Amino acid sequence: MRLTRSTSLAAGLILAIAGSAAAHYTFILPEKFRVAQGAAMNIGFHASDSFPESTQLPRRLANAQLHTESGAVELPAFRVDGLRQVATINPPNGYSIVTAINPARTADMKADEFTDYLKEESLTQVIEARAKAGETEKVGREKFSMYLKSIILAGEPNDGYKRVVGLPMEIVPEKDPAQIKSGGSLPVRVLFKGAPAKDLQIFAASTGKPAKNIGKTDKNGKISVPVSSGPWRLHTILMERVTLPDADWESFWTTLTFEIP
Repeated sequence: MRLTRSTSLAAGLILAIAGSAAAHYTFILPEKFRVAQGAAMNIGFHASDSFPESTQLPRRLANAQLHTESGAVELPAFRVDGLRQVATINPPNGYSIVTAINPARTADMKADEFTDYLKEESLTQVIEARAKAGETEKVGREKFSMYLKSIILAGEPNDGYKRVVGLPMEIVPEKDPAQIKSGGSLPVRVLFKGAPAKDLQIFAASTGKPAKNIGKTDKNGKISVPVSSGPWRLHTILMERVTLPDADWESFWTTLTFEIP
């Protein structure tokens, strides 16, 4: 299953800076997270601050893949369905992981808008660093990329939910979501370039509810997420100072979607 160059360009996801908000989160949302073995599954690609509806048609996408025990394959051709892009797949038995990348780009924001964005995402260390350097009133020049991930299930569960797929930044569950009861917690860890990512703010959104800051990852990049029945989206952002011709900061965004029975 391979994407042509034209299909890949046409089926993309865009991370658009708008107003004082940081950006639209781009995420993967299957129409069903679980299907019978051998059944087809529609995979949607969304762009939105809210969850689960898409409020903006995604327009930039790279490396959309299905990860299984046999390895990774590119997704088949996409089609536009309202404000989302959709691909249809036939996942093998067990857990599979769908991923995509929103490629790096740069953007400038007015100083006050950049500060509002940092506050919204609880990136207080960046606010403090800019203040210490006398940059609070300076335009925010940022390079950013996003890494999308979703856990799907066909047939019976296996241990594929905890597969590390090698994204530059990813959230990895440490327990089977299908075995977590509503009202329980799902332990996850965050990896950045393969290493535990500590002190990252984790946000969780469920159906029709705004994303909630649930706390920071520990020294091992771990945190437990309180969950109830239904689909969920987790997201976090790591931002670090860089010295580039068009950026002073680089951020790495990641989203994970899954379902609790």
